[in-house]
Amino acid sequence: MSAERVAIIGAGVGGLATALALKGSGCQIVIVERDPEPPDIAPEQAFDDWERPGVPQFRHAHILLARLQTTLRDKHPDLLKELLAAGLTLSTVTEVLPPDQYTGIVPLPGDGDLLHLWGRRATFEYIIRRYVGRLPEVRFVHSTKVVDLLTETVGSQQLQVRGLVVSRDDQREEIVADIVVDASGKRSKAGEWLRAKGVHSAVENNPSNFVYSCRHYRLNQPEHEPARKDGGGNLDYLGYATFYAEHGHYALTFGVPVDDQEMVDAIRRPEGFSALCEQLPVLRHWTSRSTATTKVLGAGQFENRWTRYGTAGGLGLLGYFPIGDSQLETNPMYGRGCAAAFVQADVFAEALQKFSQPQQRSRYYLEQARKLLLPYYNLSIATDRMYHTRARMRRGLPVTLRAKFLNYAYERIWLPATHRYPLMAREFLRSMQMREVSGPAIQLQVLMLLWLSWLRSWFQRDAVPEVPARTEMLRRLPETARTAD
Repeated sequence: MSAERVAIIGAGVGGLATALALKGSGCQIVIVERDPEPPDIAPEQAFDDWERPGVPQFRHAHILLARLQTTLRDKHPDLLKELLAAGLTLSTVTEVLPPDQYTGIVPLPGDGDLLHLWGRRATFEYIIRRYVGRLPEVRFVHSTKVVDLLTETVGSQQLQVRGLVVSRDDQREEIVADIVVDASGKRSKAGEWLRAKGVHSAVENNPSNFVYSCRHYRLNQPEHEPARKDGGGNLDYLGYATFYAEHGHYALTFGVPVDDQEMVDAIRRPEGFSALCEQLPVLRHWTSRSTATTKVLGAGQFENRWTRYGTAGGLGLLGYFPIGDSQLETNPMYGRGCAAAFVQADVFAEALQKFSQPQQRSRYYLEQARKLLLPYYNLSIATDRMYHTRARMRRGLPVTLRAKFLNYAYERIWLPATHRYPLMAREFLRSMQMREVSGPAIQLQVLMLLWLSWLRSWFQRDAVPEVPARTEMLRRLPETARTAD
């Protein structure tokens, strides 16, 4: 592994996480980024002053899950200190599991592993970019576009990636490397380049069929911040969340199914966005003390997608490692993207450390990444389906018998169990925060609690919380928010 050359496509979160994971490994790292070099500014100015046209979601709301936070805490403590010094903060258990909903929660020693980071993506990425830029083994090449992969055929069955073909100042250059990491995101061109060279790929795709909008605000008096509690919820036809950030900044988001055109129109328009905030007291409590700092930012075409390269029928692939959305994407409404990239980066670094042969490295990376991340990929798919089922039922639309049964299990068994039993509440939080799957003993206890919850449902039906009626929320919207373009 000593002095191996690693070329990384993209200086976003996935590329930076990879450089962090390789810190001290002896590898020489070059990161190729199409956007210009970041300006020399204070970190909190990054949101307003750092132009990142290559990252469409750069100014959208992000959550930095506990799986990421603990990686920084355990492996990069100096970087975590810089993030906290810049105003990012650790969450608390009660911010995610409000005491009035999840009774019986008392602090436990392991709760620090369940806390995520609050902060804006721009500030977070800027500080990591600055930190990685100080590592002696890392070199950045900005304003440079990768246009192809350097490859060579090994025997008759395998293709070895040997570097990058880049375009800089209208000149084509080659960057030779032992290993290439593709952290260029969901719009990666690597699949096309590899297919032209005889490598097949398979894409598993499950569209989420949601859209969301977000807007950033800043408290008028940051020193008098309201309590951070009950900041998110799901009304079935409308999900909402608060993303707290540094120095009085925060973002609000709404998410709705794509087939609810009335709600889609409402959350995309500033009049509708503001009117929905007014109808939800927990959000109005914040917006009434704040000033909006951005327009309403929208996003759609979400999907849960897993791309596998080097599949049957084509050449085997060596020396190429997709990290981040170039390999795995989940519905961004659940905030798993940044944490997943850090998991992938650590697995990649382990593969290089454990093995010297390209075949062993590729096999280990693909197997371990899938083992660690498949539960959360499947959870995203299942959660999407459940939300769509409940949204359709709330609107009086038909659903399948199977969907009705799963909704019954969710509403009458699983949800009451998470409200009633502290262990269930914590296991729910573990899944939200992408913590490792609990061992067999805890899993057995969870099954027993679900069984008890099912028995109890036969004798005592827990009250389902009242939510504002969809028709009433729509009726209260201004006409400009309810009229389609």
